[in-house]
Amino acid sequence: MKTEWADIPEVDPPRKSTTGEPEEKPKLPPPKVISIGDLVTPPQNDPNELLKHRYLCREGGMLIVGPAGIGKSTFAMQAAIFWSLGREFFGIVPARPLRSLFIQSENDGGDLAEMRDGVLDGLGFNEEDRKTVYANVFVAKEDMRTGEEFCSDVMAPLLEANALDLLWIDPALAYLGGEASSQADVGKFLRNGINPLIHRHNCAVIVLHHTNKPPSGAEKPEWSGSDFAYLGSGSAEWANWPRAVLALRSIGSQTIFEMRAGKRGSRLGWVDENGERRFSRIVAHAKKDGFHWRDSSEEELETERGAASESRFQRKKPPMEDFMAMFPGHFRDKPREALLSADQIKNTFHDRGWHKDFYRGLCDEAEAAGKLVTVRGEGRGGQVLRGLPSIAEAFETQRKEKGSMMEAVPLKAPINARRKRRK
Repeated sequence: MKTEWADIPEVDPPRKSTTGEPEEKPKLPPPKVISIGDLVTPPQNDPNELLKHRYLCREGGMLIVGPAGIGKSTFAMQAAIFWSLGREFFGIVPARPLRSLFIQSENDGGDLAEMRDGVLDGLGFNEEDRKTVYANVFVAKEDMRTGEEFCSDVMAPLLEANALDLLWIDPALAYLGGEASSQADVGKFLRNGINPLIHRHNCAVIVLHHTNKPPSGAEKPEWSGSDFAYLGSGSAEWANWPRAVLALRSIGSQTIFEMRAGKRGSRLGWVDENGERRFSRIVAHAKKDGFHWRDSSEEELETERGAASESRFQRKKPPMEDFMAMFPGHFRDKPREALLSADQIKNTFHDRGWHKDFYRGLCDEAEAAGKLVTVRGEGRGGQVLRGLPSIAEAFETQRKEKGSMMEAVPLKAPINARRKRRK
């Protein structure tokens, strides 16, 4: 049974007076004070519990955070579908079948239908299950109103018209109406805008949010434990406000990710094969075409990494004889027809399906073996060219015979040298 705090009065949003100025918003009464001894221990079948074991309850907020473009919207829809049937989603167990509404801005009707079908068809839901899902999961698109206007003119009427367990907001930055890094803006949106509404309508809210762009293509590898609560982009309020934080993190794969319970994770009851408590799971995209998520493992991740390594370092690296066959074996008038520039070598690598990272190493290896020579082309600051030793020798001979005036023009002096002369 829920502890009876002071009732939250119905407070209408400020309305404009006849003079055109907003009227003063009614003030809330101070909170009710009770003795610690009067607090009620939640019963085993707490009606306010939504996700076990009190991972998320009514009037609480949850954050799902992850990089852009990895499928967070599909992840969220799949969770709502499973929970609408009272089924667990990657070890997160609903207390009962839950009713959800998504307010989202980035996906059109076709995108949402593809996500729905990807989950229902890809995971084999029957017709009876689908009817239950259709009766308990709803979507609404809003891409114009933000901040206070979003809360008063979008959230409030939708919550008033629909009895919900979970309200989903996707993504947070579409509706914030302020700076993501500003504690004042984020706190005002979450605490002063969203909180009163979910208290009044006795539901919970799940907010989808992006991570910061990682500097090297992967999130901070040394993070651990509750650090993951702060994975979201911007102010620490994104982690401080929610009761629970679930993070999706890249672990060196485009299809396999770590799902980390960054806050209140111990309440989920996840354990490893030895019965030890854990706070993360390995999840992945569908193996075939389609939109849904599935369980994965460290073994699958290592297998994928091994295949990628084999593809890069064995199949894509050319043998030395194939590499040397790129270079012309006879001399022509124009240097670029006899010797190859770096761009020409890279383009040839690309055309033949070789990995571009190997071209420089092969050039160095061939030069060390005396199979390849590097020269500088004609003109001031001429481009570096590479070719067979006999062709490079013929090029140098022709260049001397021409007596090019440009060869007598020195290269521009280094910046430091010019500064010394000015002094």
